[in-house]
Amino acid sequence: MVDRFLARFGDVISVLHSKLSIGERYDQWNRIKEGKSKIVIGARSAIFAPIEKLGIIIIDEEHDSSYKSDMSPRFNSKEIAKYLAKQNDIPLVLGSATPDIGTYEQAKNDKIELITLTKRANKSSLPNVEIVDLRQELANRK
Repeated sequence: MVDRFLARFGDVISVLHSKLSIGERYDQWNRIKEGKSKIVIGARSAIFAPIEKLGIIIIDEEHDSSYKSDMSPRFNSKEIAKYLAKQNDIPLVLGSATPDIGTYEQAKNDKIELITLTKRANKSSLPNVEIVDLRQELANRK
């Protein structure tokens, strides 16, 4: 994913994740703080990046429990993102093929907007889906 962003947007991207060395993390942080990075891609701690003018926050695979940090200091990146989006009056996009049940309920109750994608970005076909009634499966085993 990062490679696709780099190919499209070039060197205006900073990437923040735990595999960076302290020096690499420092360099990326400074690029962001100096306004050289217009796009920041990263793990949950990237929500704390010193971005001067936020335009949009996108949380991909929003259902993933890894957005909550159980180590001290404890934080929930999704909740921080909601706060930052509201404070900056910008959109927050929570993306997922299998959304968090709370997020899905908010969308169904019109508390947040639900946008459904009907096609894949790379035009590949959607997988075949079969619904199986497990009650029937269990009855056949008896």
